[in-house]
Amino acid sequence: MAEDKSSGTGNKVDNIHGQPRKLPYQFIKDITNDFDEAQIVGRGAYGTVYKGTRENGEEIAVKVLQNMTGFDNKEFENLRRLKHQNVVELLGFCNESEKVVAEYNGKQVIAEKMHTALCFEYVCNGSLAEYISGN
Repeated sequence: MAEDKSSGTGNKVDNIHGQPRKLPYQFIKDITNDFDEAQIVGRGAYGTVYKGTRENGEEIAVKVLQNMTGFDNKEFENLRRLKHQNVVELLGFCNESEKVVAEYNGKQVIAEKMHTALCFEYVCNGSLAEYISGN
C-alpha cells in the first residue's frame, strides 16, 4: 500500500485546521485493496462504502460515489463544515478524472471518467440504521 504523501505527517489522513484533505485516487485504491469486495461495509443511495486500511493500521471509511444525481456542492460544503462529537468526521475527499477509451455509437472514443470518493473516520459496529432497527 502506498503511504499518503499529501497528509504532511504520513501518520493519518490529517485535516489541517479541521478541513478535509484532497486525496489522490491512487491512495484511495491502495487503502481499499483496489476496491476489493471483501472491503465493502455498506451500500447506499450514492455509492458503496469500503473499509480502507492505511499502512500504519488506521482504518478509514471510503464512500465511492457512483450516483451523483442530487448530490451537489452545497451538500458537500455542509459535510465539510459539519463538526459534532456524535457525527463521523469527513477527513478527506477525492475528485479526479482520467482519460479512458470507451465505446460510443459503435466507435472507440476517449472519454473522461470521474473518480469521486469521500473519506470519513471509520466507526465499527454497523450503521445507524442497523442500530435503530435492532438488526
